[in-house]
Amino acid sequence: MKIILAFAISLITSHIKGQDTLKKPKESTDTSALYKVEIESQYPGGTDAWKNFLIRAMHYPDAAVRNRIEGIVIVRSIVDADGTVSDILAVSGPEELRHESERIIRKSGKWIPAFQHGHNVKSYKQQPFVYRMN
Repeated sequence: MKIILAFAISLITSHIKGQDTLKKPKESTDTSALYKVEIESQYPGGTDAWKNFLIRAMHYPDAAVRNRIEGIVIVRSIVDADGTVSDILAVSGPEELRHESERIIRKSGKWIPAFQHGHNVKSYKQQPFVYRMN
């Protein structure tokens, strides 16, 4: 059996209005408090470094392999103005794969924050992780 771990390199990123009052990203699709930033937050080293980190960090959970569980997990998080990643939450996908996906984002360390109107700003990220077996 071949195990495939995949991820979408392009992350969905938006700046959060009222960033000081933000608690957690909501599971709704309401984006009225979000807008595009001048410069999106990014993993240090850019897309290639993010891809390399994911290749090294991702692990297909043993229980999911034994039970042949596959699926796509969506993890939402916030990159704070200082680059700290917070409010990490897997919002969809098989329960058996969510913890691993959240773990990867937690392990990613500090990011380069988004930039808007001359300042670093808090931004919302959404990362899909694909787990497949052949």
